[in-house]
Amino acid sequence: MTASGKNTGTPPGRSWLRRLRGADGPVKDESSTLSYYALLIATLALLAFGLIMVFSVQSVTTAAQGGNAFTAFSKYLVFAAVGLIGMVALSRLPLRILKRLAWPALLAAFAMQLLVFVPGVGIDVYGNRNWIMLPAGLGTAQPSEFIKLGLCLYLGVMVSRRRDTFLGGVSSWGAFARFFGWILLPAGIGIGLVMAGGDLGTVIVLTALVAGALWLGGLGWRWFAALGALGLVGFAGASMLSANRRARILAWLHPERYDPLDVGYQPMHGRYALGTGGWWGVGPGSSRQKWGYLTQADSDYIFAVLGEEFGLVGTLLVILLFVVVGWCCIRIIRRSESMYVAVVTGGIMTWIVGQALINMSVVVGLLPVLGVPLPLVSAGGSALVSVLLAVGVLLAFARNEPGASAALRSRTGAVRRTLAVIAPRRRNRV
Repeated sequence: MTASGKNTGTPPGRSWLRRLRGADGPVKDESSTLSYYALLIATLALLAFGLIMVFSVQSVTTAAQGGNAFTAFSKYLVFAAVGLIGMVALSRLPLRILKRLAWPALLAAFAMQLLVFVPGVGIDVYGNRNWIMLPAGLGTAQPSEFIKLGLCLYLGVMVSRRRDTFLGGVSSWGAFARFFGWILLPAGIGIGLVMAGGDLGTVIVLTALVAGALWLGGLGWRWFAALGALGLVGFAGASMLSANRRARILAWLHPERYDPLDVGYQPMHGRYALGTGGWWGVGPGSSRQKWGYLTQADSDYIFAVLGEEFGLVGTLLVILLFVVVGWCCIRIIRRSESMYVAVVTGGIMTWIVGQALINMSVVVGLLPVLGVPLPLVSAGGSALVSVLLAVGVLLAFARNEPGASAALRSRTGAVRRTLAVIAPRRRNRV
């Protein structure tokens, strides 16, 4: 406020608009560790929700099959523990090491995906051959989940190294050949291997992931239009050639025409679950629809059971947590001046947040059934591990934001000093 009574401060709305449209990099007086802690808390909160919901459903489904629910859940906890250990390990790696992991991660994911076609190793689940049997009775794994992370890391390295060669324009045949060989071909191999197993839902997520990474890399809009049109044609062809997919789409478009005990059964009971939950839900563990009505209650339709048990408030909280994850990704991209960080973060953000949006849209009836799980919440050991590893990569990027590494070290040191003071006093009092 000036002496004349006029307010010279910038209105909050204009300040945010200027931040969004301004140059990349940190802003003065901005917290250097906010991305790290917000992402970590949101991830752990979603994981806690997921563990609660998986046990809630498996306590019924496993018991109905004559098994021990605690034994089944303990196996799932092994995947959660492995994912958390991997997340912590990756979060501590410097960027140069993460870049070196790109090729090995992608090739390893391709090799694992090839195992699904080996007789006796690959497994058919609801017509899709994208699972392999794990040893020691741990159940099954879906190798295509690791292709997502491998593609994110690979695209980050390739785009950042060769951006001036083919991105933005791809104006010559030589540039197009390099763009095709280094970007489109590896991405196409990964997507093709998954499509060969019949998992169209994962193919959609992989395609969106590649698009998000290339968008952050600066690919021109004409290429997006051309590749997008090609993708729509491929999706339409894959949908029309499969009787099951065609029936799902038609049941979504015209639910009144289809048998509610057949293809329309699962979507109908998903909406029943959400409606029964009301504002506050029927209580943890008290879902009715998980008792055999929702056949995919612990995976594709776990959001419906969550809505039934925790109500609208619970579903909004989960949505808010995914919004926080997306906001943290955008903040990491904005505060970093590295093209590699921007591309990898863009791919992971499109993967996790986009897949969550697809899953929730299917459950509420905005999209046809696609068979896409809810990240960190749905049951699925390989999916859980891959998402936690991806979050570990994001945490590594957040630790490398300007000033974040020093701030995190200083806080860790402060905690150690505090414990060093408290421990002797506690022993003396005892």
